[in-house]
Amino acid sequence: MFTSRWVPAAVLAWSLISAPAFADEAAVRKSLKAYVEAFNLHDAKATASFWTETGVHRNEATGEEISGRAAMEADLASVFKLRPTSRLDARLDKLRMIRPDVARGEGEAILTGGGEDPSVSRFTVILIVSEGKWLIDSVDERPAVTVSSAVDALAELEWLVGAWSEESADGRLDTAFRRTSGGAFLVRSFAFTSAEGALDEGSQVIGWDPIAKQIRSWSFHSDGSFGEGLWSRNGDAWLIRSTHTLPDGRVASGTYVLTPEGDDAVTFQLVGHEIDGEPQPTAPAVTLNRVVPPAQAPAEPAANPAVPAQ
Repeated sequence: MFTSRWVPAAVLAWSLISAPAFADEAAVRKSLKAYVEAFNLHDAKATASFWTETGVHRNEATGEEISGRAAMEADLASVFKLRPTSRLDARLDKLRMIRPDVARGEGEAILTGGGEDPSVSRFTVILIVSEGKWLIDSVDERPAVTVSSAVDALAELEWLVGAWSEESADGRLDTAFRRTSGGAFLVRSFAFTSAEGALDEGSQVIGWDPIAKQIRSWSFHSDGSFGEGLWSRNGDAWLIRSTHTLPDGRVASGTYVLTPEGDDAVTFQLVGHEIDGEPQPTAPAVTLNRVVPPAQAPAEPAANPAVPAQ
């Protein structure tokens, strides 16, 4: 629903603006309650003022993107005009301080009223301290999803199971996906050997987060770095919004775009890559090809004891 994309942005803007840079979760939740009351007054200007000047909202279901504080205010004003009796209820499920001046939150929002069916969405938000206060830098929103089990949630990724490889002038990448016993998780192992012979290897666990109602992954590298990602589908492609703690303590972020190319190839590319907020060059897309096991030679027919050997 076109109005639902504003729910998380507005919620977290008001909920965090009164909290100091070192606010704890209790303070954020208290502010969230105050925000809901303010949002329901339909003050578009006040709501939009809590975005950074370059803040971005992404609707993962439609691919729509809104960028900039002025665009936020204009769209909010339109929403409030079209749905003058709309009412917001919101819940912040998780809040993590990535750094003293960067926070990441996840939650669920419900927009009702205005003569339309209730709109339920899940959101992930990144907030930064800017202009002396907490402001929203990005929001990724998606429809709330209900699944019966973790196994069912991963069914859409079944095509990844197997071995894949890619070789270029930079080196060779080998990776493999397998289901765990019971099927509740996918486990990926990977190893990249550079042209100079340096080895980077690690593992990744992919599973269903029943609180965030989203596929989530956790990655661990041999150099001591580690990270996590949130998966969402956009048409045939999968978007993995990732944060990664590097061995020296810096924080990297970006979005991996994973796109199947038929049954036996997949491309992936890291876009929007930043390290401690500094943009990094976009690397070219990489194509992995499925490793097909060599065909087994047909077995020799078993001897028939009833037939004498010639």
